[in-house]
Amino acid sequence: MTHHPDHEVELFKDEGAYEVYVDLPGYDRADVDLRWHDGRLHVTAEHRAEAGETRVFNRHVSVPQRVDRDDISATYRDDVLTVRLPVTDDGDRPGTRIEVDG
Repeated sequence: MTHHPDHEVELFKDEGAYEVYVDLPGYDRADVDLRWHDGRLHVTAEHRAEAGETRVFNRHVSVPQRVDRDDISATYRDDVLTVRLPVTDDGDRPGTRIEVDG
């Protein structure tokens, strides 16, 4: 079942990880660029319509604990991007791009 956020972006903490839900109606999975850098999740989506219009969504989400960037996962279903950010005691490393599964 897909979570439908009440707001554009929601952050929840569960056992050992943060869950970020981003409501992106009208965007395709291929429109989404997701990165982890400097302790923040960077979400960018850009959609070009046939009429030449471009819609851009850009948000940054910070979490108060260190994240295991190698285990970050993301899915995009029913216009909702879900990102799981597992917490760790290890030090944070340089940024990385995150693949979004459909």
